[in-house]
Amino acid sequence: MDIILGAIVVLIATSAGAAAILFIGGVGERRNAAMLAFAAGAMGFSSLEMLAQSHQSAGDLVVVAGLALGILALAVSERLLPHVHLHITKEELAHSKKKAIMIGGAIALHNVPEGLAIATAFAASNPLGWFVTTTIAIQDIPEGTLISAPLATYGMKRNTAVLYGVLSGVAEALAAIIGFAFLSMFGGIVPIALAFSAGAMSYVVLVELLPDAFAKGMERTGAIAFAAGAATAFALASAFVA
Repeated sequence: MDIILGAIVVLIATSAGAAAILFIGGVGERRNAAMLAFAAGAMGFSSLEMLAQSHQSAGDLVVVAGLALGILALAVSERLLPHVHLHITKEELAHSKKKAIMIGGAIALHNVPEGLAIATAFAASNPLGWFVTTTIAIQDIPEGTLISAPLATYGMKRNTAVLYGVLSGVAEALAAIIGFAFLSMFGGIVPIALAFSAGAMSYVVLVELLPDAFAKGMERTGAIAFAAGAATAFALASAFVA
């Protein structure tokens, strides 16, 4: 029941973020940087907590191997991801437009390993599961917006753009439930799955979120928001895991 509730929480969070474009005019550079940096801080701390749990259960080798595999899996899958804009339009886009849509597509892709991270955390323990679910839900709200906003800005109807955001949340929720069912049958792989998920989340933080969060002129905003995200995750860890 906990994993189902957790899946519903992240689905609602992503959907709420996607629906926000119906009420706001757009996401400015400063707001975008703050949202990305806050999400990076929360996800980064969550990754460290998962690594600590993995190390406690299985030791150094499992942590290093799982972390490396998680980073490699995200790097390879992103290379193989078809350009999202080719599925939306049949014409070349300006560089700025192409980048915005690629960010949306990349974030949507990341929702699957985030769902698996939730599954892995619940397989380890309910307190860890709810901690990871909460930190991911926090960053799913701006992610939902960041999936839908570029699509709406560059020509897609807003209702359709929201639907794309909701579907990415559905993918995350299904990944959480299916992943948990698998791990329930093969509990011995939970420690390496924790490290793998932490590696995947670390890749999202380091490669996708932080570079744009610390874009030129936004460094101070990014630093403050990153610290706030990490502090929020620390408070949640104290409440759920300690």
